Amino acid sequence: MLDMPRAPYGDLHLVCRPDRADRHLVFPYEVTNAGPVPLLVMDAWPRTAEGSRSADPDLAQVLLRDDGIAVVGKFVPAVPPGMRIAAPLLPLCTVLRPTETLMRELRIPLPLAEQSPYLPELRLSSYRPRELRGVLFAIGWWPLAQPELVAGPAAFAPGLQVVAPIGALPPAGTAIQRFPTTKLEILRRSDAFPREVPAHPDLA
Repeated sequence: MLDMPRAPYGDLHLVCRPDRADRHLVFPYEVTNAGPVPLLVMDAWPRTAEGSRSADPDLAQVLLRDDGIAVVGKFVPAVPPGMRIAAPLLPLCTVLRPTETLMRELRIPLPLAEQSPYLPELRLSSYRPRELRGVLFAIGWWPLAQPELVAGPAAFAPGLQVVAPIGALPPAGTAIQRFPTTKLEILRRSDAFPREVPAHPDLA
């Protein structure tokens, strides 16, 4: 019998009240460390433009599950099939100590489309519209003392931590909240887009 990966030790509580505004899906949210250990909360993505690096707080992962639920948020994306990489693409994290709360807002342009930092946008003809049955909003995290990770301050993004694995990437925890949808579509990619999230057992 195979051992299934388990989420790490810790507890991150998520409260989100999504809305639509100015042709965006808007996810104002707060996460609270409800456990006894400090956490690395996934908070932004490193971005390089014109030779300079910065943090992008609105670069979300978006995928459509087979059950018609869109998973949206800040979590570790799967590597596309057949793609060889030197190291996984990981979000920048904020250290959240016990009882502390982090307040953020994630804005995603409409129309909603599947996206990943590993893959460029496609031509519109390479997407297929699908009506959603709901949205699962997800924020990933690791314990700060996770032995298989190293974390250090991001010189280009004050307050954020660059995270790198030591060997295999350890499973991450996920704070999730599900919402019903009405007349909301997603553009489903027609390429080899990965729709499983192996780094997050809570999303399996």
